[in-house]
Amino acid sequence: MRSLFSTIRSDIRHGLQALRRAVAPLGRVLRPVGRVLRPVVRILVPALIGIVGAWIAMTAAGPQNVTAGPFHVRLEASLGKGETVLALPPLGSLSADTHSAPLHVTATVENVDIERLTETIRRGGVPLLVSETQSDALKRIEPFALRLFLVGMAGAFILSLVVFRARWRPVAIACLAAFVVVGGSELAAYSTFQPSAFAQPTFSGSLVLAHQLLGPVREATGRLQDFTDELSRVVGGAARVYASIQNQPSSSDEIRVLHISDIHLSPLGMRFAQELARAFDVNFVVDTGDITSFGTPAENLILSYVPGFGVPYVFVRGNHDSMDLQNSIAQLKNVTVLDGNATTVDGIEIYGLGDPSFTPNKLAAIDDQQIAEQARGVDAQVAQQVAALERPPDIVAVHDDRMAQSVAGSVPLVISGHFHITRAYVERGTLYLQVGSTGGAGANVFTEEGGVPLEAQILSFTPGSPPRLVAYDDVVQSPVTGSLTVTRHLVTEDAGKLVLTPPPPTESPSPTSSATNRTSP
Repeated sequence: MRSLFSTIRSDIRHGLQALRRAVAPLGRVLRPVGRVLRPVVRILVPALIGIVGAWIAMTAAGPQNVTAGPFHVRLEASLGKGETVLALPPLGSLSADTHSAPLHVTATVENVDIERLTETIRRGGVPLLVSETQSDALKRIEPFALRLFLVGMAGAFILSLVVFRARWRPVAIACLAAFVVVGGSELAAYSTFQPSAFAQPTFSGSLVLAHQLLGPVREATGRLQDFTDELSRVVGGAARVYASIQNQPSSSDEIRVLHISDIHLSPLGMRFAQELARAFDVNFVVDTGDITSFGTPAENLILSYVPGFGVPYVFVRGNHDSMDLQNSIAQLKNVTVLDGNATTVDGIEIYGLGDPSFTPNKLAAIDDQQIAEQARGVDAQVAQQVAALERPPDIVAVHDDRMAQSVAGSVPLVISGHFHITRAYVERGTLYLQVGSTGGAGANVFTEEGGVPLEAQILSFTPGSPPRLVAYDDVVQSPVTGSLTVTRHLVTEDAGKLVLTPPPPTESPSPTSSATNRTSP
């Protein structure tokens, strides 16, 4: 056995010697190559360490929060694909190949100062907003670039020091590499930056819908301005003519209510509603929801129009309105939010409940059947809360009339929106009035063929205990021709004498919420 092991060891030794003799010529050939590559490796490795250190530091410590006009923006940049990304959470983002340098830049809008935004637009409109935002952004870019450069250099120095200890030559090479790559990338990005690249951006998230609107909206811009210029004259003139020929002279103590719905972020719709409020001298406004479209904080800008009505404003949340928006509008002067409670304005009691659905994302929206089920799901709650009031309210305001079918026969009037059509029907003596989109369904006002009309209702009450609805006017304005039509409906002529006929008593389900309360603006 011992001789066997000795033989094996001898064979291995002889094999290794033979292999050494075989590769010796190759070693003599490669030795000069090694002498050439060794200095290169001694430079490349520290340079790579410096670049990696700079990238890690830029990613971890480079982001900075800045303000540009009313916008609070988080700026980030790191080594990568040469593009600029504008992130607008939760809508998504848009990106463009704005420069050729290997620097990936991201600007994320994290918050909006609504008060400053509103004030800026009030002072100078969108042009002033753009000017101030651009001016502030330019002031922030240079300090951010300098800070990012210093952060990258610090990262390269720290990582190279960790790797090479006190060997200052490779540390210096690492820092020099970071200096060239980071500084060169910033300079190249600055010199090759092309803002025009955002004319053809790449969208993500809900913003993928934007490209479907950009073309039609550009085509509609001129028509929008022309229509806006004529809005006040047309509405005012039509109101004066209508006041002189209406079927029934208006009483000096008549209470007029403007019912609007489905503004969908349309400044044009808000101006239309404000002109109606002034021209018809309404006592207050009831908005049955969907004042926004995506439910994002930035959309709260539309609320800046509400104080311009100059009369009490009663709001009921729609399925596109967020709770954040509801809380924001509740803070405005002269505004009352109804969400399971009632209020009294000029002797008229209004009960309202916010929509149970929230469908801001059109890409992942629930279907109509689910919306209908959720609306009908609060029907019993509405009936129970209305029954808990001291007397039946004069108006029940909801976004979707399917939320209030159980109050038929118990209240004189239910008003709603949601479906973007105007219609009226009677159920057990209760008049249901549904108004179309006061905002022309938002962006569709000019983009759909023929335009989407702007619609609202004027409700006329005679005071008393209780007040009585005597007439309502359907107001429709075409965004294409500018023509305005006002159709008066006398309740007794259109619907006859309305007699409330409550349904037969049945066992009611257990209450889903506490009794309501009353507030007054």
